[in-house]
Amino acid sequence: MKKAVARFGIGAMALVVAVPALCLAQMAPAPPARSRVTVTQVRPDMLTEWLDLQKNEVVPALKKAGAKTRTVYSSGLFGTAGEYVIITPIEKYADFDAGNPLIKALGAEGAARLGEKLRKCTVGSHSYAIARQADLSNATTPPAPIIVSTRIRIAPGKFPDFQNLVKTEVLPIYKAANVSFTVNSRSLGANPTDVTLSSGMNKYADLDTGSPLLQKLGPDGVAKLLAKFTGISTVIEQVVRARVADLSF
Repeated sequence: MKKAVARFGIGAMALVVAVPALCLAQMAPAPPARSRVTVTQVRPDMLTEWLDLQKNEVVPALKKAGAKTRTVYSSGLFGTAGEYVIITPIEKYADFDAGNPLIKALGAEGAARLGEKLRKCTVGSHSYAIARQADLSNATTPPAPIIVSTRIRIAPGKFPDFQNLVKTEVLPIYKAANVSFTVNSRSLGANPTDVTLSSGMNKYADLDTGSPLLQKLGPDGVAKLLAKFTGISTVIEQVVRARVADLSF
């Protein structure tokens, strides 16, 4: 069993080391915090140009258009090189009826020119919506410079079991350690049974010391906790991403 824990490594255990539009019914339910996630694959030979365009043209234009915030992460050391994840909040879906915010800032022709320059730098991109499961998360500020994100797939009818285990056995340990741990369910543009769990780190050396769960429970305790998730969820992928400060605001 200890070998199995070591094989999964820091973060690869979907709930233990990390890192569905579902929400609990309440008397006056507030919608979960929603965001649009865009995953872009940048051409290796155009990476410098794409970064310059993002920093010097896209970010200023978005701010001019009234965008309040966005967060950009890159992978590479443990993930696909040249892959960038851009996360922007969704206040309401009706905002998309206004069209591309770059048009508001640059005009139709200016936005088209910038869009063409950006397209030449990329292989492709994919966007989807996520919803933060606040009652399963311990979001800290400022955002962690590095995150370990694990995408898992919840078995049909098992979300309540998943929710209960995270809330009672995983989340309290992250809160006690004051370490960021967020749970986001996917919806439009993605598989609605997929959930992403992300755990924050300050530096890559944190991978050597282990997650709060590993430090608290030890290998045997982690293995026992993992066993409780058997039949509830399946790990799809895991990536380590670093926040790109120049492209975030």
